[in-house]
Amino acid sequence: MATDWKQNEREESAMKLWQKLYIVLIVPILIILNIAIYLLFGITYRQNIQAEKNQAIGDFGMIIDQIYGEIQSSQMQDTDIKKTIQKYTNYYKQQKIELGLWEGKNKKKIYYSDKSHFKYQQKNITDNKVVKCYIDGHTRLMVFKVQKYGKTIYYFGYEKTLYNLDSMWKNIRIYYAIGSVAISIIMAIFMVFVLKKCIKPVVNLNETVKKMAGGDLKTRTDIKGNDELAVLGKNINIMAETIEKNMKQIMDETERKQWFIDNLAHEMKTPVTGICGFVEYMERAKISEDERMECLEFIGHEARRMQNMSYELLDLAVIRHSDIKKENINMKKFTDVLADWQKKRFADKRIDAKWDVKTDRLFGDEQLLEMLLRNIFENAFRATDEYGKINTYVYETENETVFKVEDNGCGMNQEEIEKIKEPFYRVDKSRSRKQGGTGLGVSLCQKIVEKHDGTLEYSSQKGVGTTVTVRIPLQ
Repeated sequence: MATDWKQNEREESAMKLWQKLYIVLIVPILIILNIAIYLLFGITYRQNIQAEKNQAIGDFGMIIDQIYGEIQSSQMQDTDIKKTIQKYTNYYKQQKIELGLWEGKNKKKIYYSDKSHFKYQQKNITDNKVVKCYIDGHTRLMVFKVQKYGKTIYYFGYEKTLYNLDSMWKNIRIYYAIGSVAISIIMAIFMVFVLKKCIKPVVNLNETVKKMAGGDLKTRTDIKGNDELAVLGKNINIMAETIEKNMKQIMDETERKQWFIDNLAHEMKTPVTGICGFVEYMERAKISEDERMECLEFIGHEARRMQNMSYELLDLAVIRHSDIKKENINMKKFTDVLADWQKKRFADKRIDAKWDVKTDRLFGDEQLLEMLLRNIFENAFRATDEYGKINTYVYETENETVFKVEDNGCGMNQEEIEKIKEPFYRVDKSRSRKQGGTGLGVSLCQKIVEKHDGTLEYSSQKGVGTTVTVRIPLQ
């Protein structure tokens, strides 16, 4: 009990299938989605930066051309150049542009405003070089250009702070974070719903199998559709039906075996009790020679009946569990042997036995088919009075050899016909017991016919007679 409880506890605590699928599917999907969005944003950001760089180079080139034109036209000194740079710086201040100027190879500072950030990049001053840097929380682009005026080399600097771009991307990052979380939550909830819906048939199958394992073989799955799970459900239903059918057959077979054993015990008990009684009587009582012979006759009769019963039981067991050898049988030889046996067996009652054979084809196990017909003839003999008639007709249909045995014996009603194939059943128990009948002959006949994939039919009328029809396939 404790073990079952622990097992159930482990099953309950174990991760469910939809949870495993959720982890396997949603987590990678969300990771990939976020990476993809991040990369997309990164590409867009780099494209924007590149566009800003191209614009900065173009703008700076235009500004340099303007400044250089003024310098050349007025023959300016350094101080005048400085003022010119200041003028242009003030002009472009609204556009967040700063200008700088350095002189000579040592890059002596002539001018740049305190608001600029050239001091951080003075070492990187190179002609037509664009420097992207992140200073004081903002992205800044710096462009440097070398111009020669007379014998003097001037280094011009251009600085633009990308406030708008930084602000935009700050908002984008915020929206991205919010959107990513929102999308992740929505997708997570959606995937939970989808997975649970997808897993529902699996849960249904699991519950069905559990019920089957618990003994409820009538339960069935109700999965609709044509997908793999639906096909699996249908196959499970087929399996359940097959198991249920097999179990019923097993139960029926078990009941039949038990009924057979019970009846066998009863059938054996009767002659054994009689034999023991007569033996005890012969031992204790003073009886005449005639009485002693009567007792011995009874004992011999019951012993022979028990012997016959044991032989027939052995035949039943052998036939049930053995394969048969089918072959083409010589019909004339087959019927001659049976007719000769009839002549000897029916002599005491003077029964008129006739044969009407209209085919020479018979396919099966000769020994078993002979046993089959002998049992049929034996039953007909026991049911028929002295000077009775037993006629046998043999003919061929499209694919069968048919044996029809008719007698004018005591006959049977419908209830008796329905029970005749049951082991140990006897229509006239007193007549059958007197003549040594065991009630196993019809059961033996039925098994022989089944081994040949044939049929055994009885038709009868009380007080008129019985007709037994055997159909044996030709191939």
